[in-house]
Amino acid sequence: MNPRDIIRRDHDSRDGEDPLRVLVDTASLNEQLADGNDAAQRVLDYAANREFEFIRSPDTPRHEELECIPPYTIETAENGARVVRSDDDGQQTTTSFSYLFGYQERAIRRTTARVFSDDVDAYATEVEDVTDRDLATVRQVFVHAALNHRDEGHLFITNRTVLLTNRRWFEAHFPGGQLNIMSLSEAVEYLGLYIRYREQFYASPNLTVGMFGWYWHLFRALVPRYHVEADAVDDYLRGFSIRFQNLLIAVDEIGYQYFQEPDNRTQLNVQYHFDNAISLITGVFDTLALKTAEKYAIDDIRKEFISLSNNRGRDFLNEVREVNTDLRDHIADHMAYINLVYVLRPLVVHRGGYQDSLLEDADQGWTAGAIPLDRFNEADRDAFERYYREIDDDPLPYDPLTEWGLYQADWAAAGYIEPYHFMKAAVKTLIQFANAYLQLLGYPDFIEQRREDDEGATFIETCDRIRQTGLTGFYQVFP
Repeated sequence: MNPRDIIRRDHDSRDGEDPLRVLVDTASLNEQLADGNDAAQRVLDYAANREFEFIRSPDTPRHEELECIPPYTIETAENGARVVRSDDDGQQTTTSFSYLFGYQERAIRRTTARVFSDDVDAYATEVEDVTDRDLATVRQVFVHAALNHRDEGHLFITNRTVLLTNRRWFEAHFPGGQLNIMSLSEAVEYLGLYIRYREQFYASPNLTVGMFGWYWHLFRALVPRYHVEADAVDDYLRGFSIRFQNLLIAVDEIGYQYFQEPDNRTQLNVQYHFDNAISLITGVFDTLALKTAEKYAIDDIRKEFISLSNNRGRDFLNEVREVNTDLRDHIADHMAYINLVYVLRPLVVHRGGYQDSLLEDADQGWTAGAIPLDRFNEADRDAFERYYREIDDDPLPYDPLTEWGLYQADWAAAGYIEPYHFMKAAVKTLIQFANAYLQLLGYPDFIEQRREDDEGATFIETCDRIRQTGLTGFYQVFP
């Protein structure tokens, strides 16, 4: 089973009667809260939300956010069996439970020696050398495995590198099974997708806003320099707004598929929403270019050549430099990104699309649907690789991908694009690019302007709630 196949778990739990259980690593989150980790705060803000059932490891909590979450304990029953227990303290949604904990301490010690060993082949001889702290760290994984014995859909959240780097090893070896170990930043993103997949749209832990309200306020919080112009109907800005909101929906739709076991159905859904998202991004580029031409009365160029791409809009961009040098420099600074997206557009719009493939990394125990770059024609592949080399990209710490979703296997000549990570990175860049673009066109921060004018209190409050506590993969790029 794909270790990420948890998004569809108990789809009928939208009524809150069967919430997703979330085990948190108390010691790890103590450290992250002390360091001011925003993801830790966002996750724990939802500890009392009815969609989730939070429990924590029995380490001493040092922050109020953790104190209100009940811990589990390991106890010995009258018959000598060990059980994992947790009791509802009446403060939040956790219910009492008792699960058999059948793992022997020596087996946990052997696994601890393996994951903390510098010499994996020799770890079996180092069993007696593990520390109590290391043993307690790994024991949490076994507790989580015991809790998942009947329902493999639950989560374990930690920021401990040793657990995250070995998370698929634990699943493939011992204790085995689906464990769903996530970092804090991954958990913010996943928990948000989980509740929205169930048609629950929370601006904050206790405020639902509906689907339209969520994407409208999320868009406004991410791009606060977008203005709803009151003095005239603005077709270009309205088109910009509609495309951006639909793009945020498309990213979520791709995310729903990513967090399921890949098959023909998920691959078809990803292809549909990825193709749509590429068209929407280039549509955002087009509306910005057309708005610029309108603002500066650039009316001597045919409309089809008003483009941010220097391959098509060279004359237009030269005129932009004459009227707004800073804006032209801003476009130039992002030209590799703009051209990278435009390389994909003919593939998905004009050339019959693509068919993604099932990508399996046996060493990592990781699978996903992916777009083989060798499906491009040679010219497009060369262009994609040329523009991609100009973009800042780093490997993900716990998955065999880059932040932009690029995967390069030793046996693959051209590599692959994983659509979800690629689209997240592309939209994060677009958020920053578009907001700065509107600023250079002369638009002030709409939300702060309304705040100063003491207008639109409910709108501002909802945007602020999403900025501060919203469960979204884009929380890192809020202005």
